[in-house]
Amino acid sequence: MVNYDLETACREGLSDRKLISMIQQRVLLLNSDIDEGEQGFLTNYAYQDLKYYLLYKFGLFNLEDKEASFELCKRVLSNEADVINLVDEWFSWWIVKWRQRVKLVFSEMEQEEASEADVMGIDSLMKRVPKRVLERLRREVILELIRQGEVCSLDLISDFIIRMVVNDLINEYGVEGTLRLFATNLTEVRLRVLSKIMEIRRSNQPLVILKVRINQSWPYQGLQSE
Repeated sequence: MVNYDLETACREGLSDRKLISMIQQRVLLLNSDIDEGEQGFLTNYAYQDLKYYLLYKFGLFNLEDKEASFELCKRVLSNEADVINLVDEWFSWWIVKWRQRVKLVFSEMEQEEASEADVMGIDSLMKRVPKRVLERLRREVILELIRQGEVCSLDLISDFIIRMVVNDLINEYGVEGTLRLFATNLTEVRLRVLSKIMEIRRSNQPLVILKVRINQSWPYQGLQSE
């Protein structure tokens, strides 16, 4: 494929459609009786996790989003056999982590929630941290999670970890002290994050709650609070 065609194909989302199709095929192999709504949900839920995994395996994680997406697209379209092998490798582990880390609940009573005050305090502080700092930290968390074998629910778990660390720091240093740490000693924040990741690695407990609404295709996604 010539460069112009490759760029056009990437712009039109051909590689994304290929990856989605690969996930769908593997989801169906789990259970051929799975209905269309369940298949669509699992495929979409897994899709971003697969992209993160491929970015990691191809060494593209530290590129800017637009460049990383284009480079990944080129690899998907030009090295499909290698990508299929990576998808097989990823999915076999993803489904293990799905069963370990994701808990399905069917009633409000089963879902634990963080206190409203805690949530508001964390949200308020995170709005005061520069977006680029949080994005870089989040990227580092996702990368380390993959290195530690966590390949499912990466967006949710990375957010969960950062929010836990922020909450711990607020309890120790207060709001202003925590903001000073983000501004002057991000290494301390990173060390706290790494410690949380190691805690998760040693645990077999679910970290993500999906509240299932009967007769609806898309369950609510929520984080389990500790």
